Amino acid sequence: MDSPANPAQFELLPRVGEAIGELNNLGLLVIVVSNQPGIAKGKFTPALLEAMERKMFSGIEAGGGKLDAVYNCLHHPEAVLQEYRVRCECRKPEPGMLLKAASEWNIDLSGSYMIGDGVTDIAAGRAAGATTLFVNTRKCYNCEALANQAAWPDYLVSDLSEAATLIRRLECGDLDSVQPFELKCATHEQGA
Repeated sequence: MDSPANPAQFELLPRVGEAIGELNNLGLLVIVVSNQPGIAKGKFTPALLEAMERKMFSGIEAGGGKLDAVYNCLHHPEAVLQEYRVRCECRKPEPGMLLKAASEWNIDLSGSYMIGDGVTDIAAGRAAGATTLFVNTRKCYNCEALANQAAWPDYLVSDLSEAATLIRRLECGDLDSVQPFELKCATHEQGA
């Protein structure tokens, strides 16, 4: 499924602003790293991407949260626009955007969290040395995709609110109340 191509198609999921607010209250930086090949594919313009980001910032602020930064990879190896047709280090599953954010914001990635709903998010987070939280339901096709990328998450959560709660527990040292990801798919074994 492609990303939204204009602000009218962009919607925040429920409770995203509140969950980000909880992360802000923990003193954590909240930075979005996103593959955004829509410009490279000729599906939207830089101005439309900026408008969608403004809508995202506004919606998050309305829910009580604050983003510190957004990093986008605009590249795609099959881009219709030649200037974006490259294989780069920033397109997830590569960790380039996380490494750049860490450098620019003085972040220790080993003490950071990568929350994502895609296997490439988890792969990038693992490559950068962050603790990974996979926002997804436990479906066997997810197990196959995780196995193909060797990208086992540290934790599985149902949404950003659950991720924020889990991170709060981890930050407070309440390790007894969190359960690390365990592969329970009959057709795959973790690390296989």
